[in-house]
Amino acid sequence: MIEVSYLEKEKNVEALEIKGHANYADEGQDIVCSAVSAIGVGGLNALENIDDIDIICEKGYISVKGKGLNSGHNQIVIRTIIIQLYTIEKSYKKFIKISKS
Repeated sequence: MIEVSYLEKEKNVEALEIKGHANYADEGQDIVCSAVSAIGVGGLNALENIDDIDIICEKGYISVKGKGLNSGHNQIVIRTIIIQLYTIEKSYKKFIKISKS
């Protein structure tokens, strides 16, 4: 299962973590993993001024945090990632779980 967690304080997303594998299908055929990866990596590519953002992007793991996320543009990007992931969760609840703290 893919686990997504994000930290929100004072209406700003301060951190986002995506980890695990959906196990919906065999590697290379897993549409849930592919969708989550595309959303996560695509979102990372849209962030601006990443010098103030700690980003880890490895197979099965994405972590994003840092004061650079507080810019208006980066908040829109991070929130768009989260909204897209919630959309996937609606259809594939057995394979992705999102939690907010």
